[in-house]
Amino acid sequence: MSQQTKRLLMWALLLVPLAYVSYRSFKAYLSPEFLIGFANLFSC
Repeated sequence: MSQQTKRLLMWALLLVPLAYVSYRSFKAYLSPEFLIGFANLFSC
């Protein structure tokens, strides 16, 4: 395995958890409970 292949594999392994955390945070941010609470800020 060449050095470039190892480096590419290392970056891929680092990006997988980062992508998962980003997905979970956006999903939590766009949850219906949060959006309803956010809408209530402007109606009250």
